[in-house]
Amino acid sequence: MRFLNTSLYDQRKKKIQKKTPEQREAEFMWRVFDLVPRRKRSLRVHQKHPDYSKVPRRTRTPSTYTKTPPKWIIRVMKDMKILDDDDPKLIIEKALDLNDFDPLQNRLSIPFESLITKDFLNCDESRIIGDEGINNDGKIGVGAILVDQRTEQWNVVLKKCVVNNDSAGTSLESYVLGGEWSNIVKANGLRDDDNIGLWCFRGSGILFLALDFAGDAVDLLE
Repeated sequence: MRFLNTSLYDQRKKKIQKKTPEQREAEFMWRVFDLVPRRKRSLRVHQKHPDYSKVPRRTRTPSTYTKTPPKWIIRVMKDMKILDDDDPKLIIEKALDLNDFDPLQNRLSIPFESLITKDFLNCDESRIIGDEGINNDGKIGVGAILVDQRTEQWNVVLKKCVVNNDSAGTSLESYVLGGEWSNIVKANGLRDDDNIGLWCFRGSGILFLALDFAGDAVDLLE
């Protein structure tokens, strides 16, 4: 007859009894997970926006712009499945100045006197921006999505700015486009005196802006 070593048996039994049901279930699950093959981690490094500031560029004067929408904007609208009876509208074409590059100001100036299309806002948006009782401190604006030629989308805010010249008794009105404008400038490698065209279209009631610039840092297929 074989005798059982009761001391070892009692020690092992005590260890089993000390474990809670949750602990035993956790041990079981870990044994199951050990049978699952591990996925190898990708070594691919995420690419940052390339620096376009040193790339030779083509130049084009604003006079070469037409009211015919660039093909890339039409392509973006089709990709977004935006079916609108109205074609994209050209809001403004201008040469960027140093103020448009100031990160502290973080805005694109759109003077009223340079507007090509003045009725690109709907009634509610015009009331929000144009009502001096609401927007006299310049803190309220209209949200929009800007699409650049690389189809990147950016959150921007359109506001109204009024600069009074007391000595001359005149005032200069303009829209200012803020939000992620400084990031847009950096990502697209825009420079001082670059000629840009700002277009607009709508999708599901949302105001979209499209930035088309003449001094392309990279050749873009249309």
